Amino acid sequence: MNKRKCPSCGAEMELSLSNKSLVCPFCNTHIDADITDYGNTGMLDEKMFDFLWKFDSLNKYENVVTDIDSMCYCLNHLKSTDNIEDYIRTALITDTYVAAEGIHQERIDKVMPKIAELIEPGEHIIVYGDKGIFFCGKEFFVITDKRSIFVKGRKINTILHSEVSVMRMNPNGGYPRWLLNNRDEFAISGIGNKYRLQGAIAALICRYSLDTRNAKIKIM
Repeated sequence: MNKRKCPSCGAEMELSLSNKSLVCPFCNTHIDADITDYGNTGMLDEKMFDFLWKFDSLNKYENVVTDIDSMCYCLNHLKSTDNIEDYIRTALITDTYVAAEGIHQERIDKVMPKIAELIEPGEHIIVYGDKGIFFCGKEFFVITDKRSIFVKGRKINTILHSEVSVMRMNPNGGYPRWLLNNRDEFAISGIGNKYRLQGAIAALICRYSLDTRNAKIKIM
């Protein structure tokens, strides 16, 4: 399939998960297209991933499609952790409920006392997100270049990227969640309606895991 320039912003458009449209990863413009479905595993490199899901059961959810489109864009085209991190910072951090180092830094500074002892010297925070106005500083996640940290009240769970071997998509009635190692305590949930950000974060964790492990990641 030939790539097409987005009529809104000029970026290269990508095939959507539904295989029914081209989507711009930057401004979310969609163009209907008659495209043949070449199968589930054509979206990501089979040398890196084992697929245990069926797209037919997922692509009926618009938010899940947006999430997985973003994940595949990051892994197939941006590829490296540095490129995915830049994409998150420049294109996807757009409100005060999401932060990165130097972007809405006050959010990170506020929660650092809760997680400081988990972060090693030289480790840097890539993205912080909480669940909105009623959860600020109480329920949030932090992704660093070494680990993912999940805080819910006084309960804190953390997992190193090198320990992630399974990424499960839980559509949850159309509100997608990524479960690291298929565990609820390691859940990347949507921040409001930011499902493209959610997919990019899932891709970043996959890329870090692939860089540190000599084994495929299971997608389920």
